[in-house]
Amino acid sequence: MSQPPPTYAESLACLASRVQRPVVTIGNFDGLHLGHQAIFADVRRAARAADTQGVAISFQPHPVVFFGKQPEPTFLINTPEQKLALSRAAGIDHPVLLPFGRDLASLSPEAFVHEVLHEALDARSVWVGYDFNFGKGRAGTTEDLRRHAQARGMEVHVHEAVRFDGDVVSSTRVRKALAAGDFALCRHLLGRDHTLRGVVVRGEQRGRELGFPTANVFPRAGMMIPHGIYVSTLWDDATAWPAVTSVGVRPTIGDDLAPNVETYVLDRTDLQLYGHEVDVTLHKWLRPELKFDSLDELVAAIEVDCDLARAWHTEGPRH
Repeated sequence: MSQPPPTYAESLACLASRVQRPVVTIGNFDGLHLGHQAIFADVRRAARAADTQGVAISFQPHPVVFFGKQPEPTFLINTPEQKLALSRAAGIDHPVLLPFGRDLASLSPEAFVHEVLHEALDARSVWVGYDFNFGKGRAGTTEDLRRHAQARGMEVHVHEAVRFDGDVVSSTRVRKALAAGDFALCRHLLGRDHTLRGVVVRGEQRGRELGFPTANVFPRAGMMIPHGIYVSTLWDDATAWPAVTSVGVRPTIGDDLAPNVETYVLDRTDLQLYGHEVDVTLHKWLRPELKFDSLDELVAAIEVDCDLARAWHTEGPRH
């Protein structure tokens, strides 16, 4: 019999057993964009200066997903696992995904500060973005945070907006750039290329029959991007393979298929990746997904896609 998932209080108690008077930041941190990275850098410096550790608290599921306002795959930029890995890479000692439910959502701003930051964690200081809201109905503002936290002996630091090309860097802006297929802008906002993550599943072997065996995944996040063909890199642990990726519903193969990601590692037919969790980094959009009149036409198009992807990988991003 499976164990019930931990409550937010149990998750906090587990974290509290590993830290003493930490420096804490709170947010959804979807995408880990440049604005988030700037806050994390401040948290890392403050924690080192105080000889303590940095904690980043976010929520699982994302509140927008929990309340049914958006579907997870086409709203979230990153999976929870990606968020944790990116947070650690940015220097956060303890990234934490608090289980988000109605119990946590019902806390007033003052109760959130008292229960989570003061009683559970005994935070030394709290760092948030300029647009931070919290508590029931997102009623709490940065001024509320400052008032309630300082009354309990915690410093509060509010980071100013980070801008690129005159506009604020935000998760919403990243989502819009991805949905528009503007991968160059996305790269500037994130500081890296957009990456999809998923477990390789066994498909219908159509790609193998056509001479292009693919790794098929159904990512839990990042799928707001246009359907089409992309130059990509497939990562299996630390191994990187130059590849070409199709994102979409495979209209030439069948009707009403669920959107997925099919990645062909260039010039390799021997890879066995079933069951592996892989990352697919998308570098460049090549063309829209098309429905061809025959499999021969599909194969000819794939061959052109592969040639373009080989050239990109050989000549670099400027190609």
